[in-house]
Amino acid sequence: MDLIRQLGLLALASRLKRLSDRLMRDGSCIYREQRLDFEPRWFTVFYLLSQKSPLAVTKIARELRVSHPAVNQVANAMEKAGLLVSQKDKADERKRLLSLSPSGKVLVTKLKPVWNDFKLAAGELLAESGVDLLEVLDRIENSLDDAEMYDRIKTQIKKRQLEEVEIIDYKPKYRKYFKELNLEWLRKYFSVEPLDEKILSDPEGEILRHGGRIFFARLEGKIVGTAALIRHDKNAYELAKMAVTEKAQGRQAGKRLALAVIEKARSRGASTISLNTSTKLAVANSLYRQLGFVQTHSEADQSSSYKRPTITLKLDIEALKKTKKHKIGGK
Repeated sequence: MDLIRQLGLLALASRLKRLSDRLMRDGSCIYREQRLDFEPRWFTVFYLLSQKSPLAVTKIARELRVSHPAVNQVANAMEKAGLLVSQKDKADERKRLLSLSPSGKVLVTKLKPVWNDFKLAAGELLAESGVDLLEVLDRIENSLDDAEMYDRIKTQIKKRQLEEVEIIDYKPKYRKYFKELNLEWLRKYFSVEPLDEKILSDPEGEILRHGGRIFFARLEGKIVGTAALIRHDKNAYELAKMAVTEKAQGRQAGKRLALAVIEKARSRGASTISLNTSTKLAVANSLYRQLGFVQTHSEADQSSSYKRPTITLKLDIEALKKTKKHKIGGK
């Protein structure tokens, strides 16, 4: 049983490391048998310095595309083995310049024939596999240059989290959550103003009766967020009173709510959606801008019924349709 092989893509990094360790182990055996005091993990730094030196640690790290600490670790081991010397850069004493020692330079001539043997054996191995592994590795690394694995995984996590959030319509039994969730963020960042209290205490009269909608986000059976769609006229709507409890933030509930509001407004023929926010709400504002909202600077838009400082953002629905920027999904 080979668990790592069975795990497939889930264990991709582990399998590559296992393959690397296997090749490194055999390389170490060869060096020992040939009575060469050398380690495979030193190869790239050693080879680079044999071609041009002295070189700063930062320069080596950049050329090999590895971390600065990784180069230092190898350099320290090589220096301990007497193969490398280091000195401070006269032009910048913060820089550490590395070069091969006399013993290191002598070792280069002894290693070259063995390196050629390594190269021939590797070519034979790849020929047997029938795959141009170097070309495949080039493609993989180029793809990682476009988007690192971290970013790819984060994207998948956000997609999954978005699907896990359930959007439900307003019901009288959820009224308390509309108020509680909004009071949570208002009290944290500002103060609860009379207009807030009026809307939160009577969402049916202030929002629903005038053609608006209220949505809730449910996650793992619990209401964790809410957002309102306020109708101003047949073309203009407002995204308002969006709140996600702090414990659920970062799990895409806010985005799911905003998308549901946008989709509902669009289905009703809205041309614009506005919202009032504050520069203090950096995370929320980042989300709004990702969704296509832009700040408007007209005096009419900047007037606010609240005492707290606000800015107005607007979403052009027609422009959104043309770019097809969002896949809207609301339950």
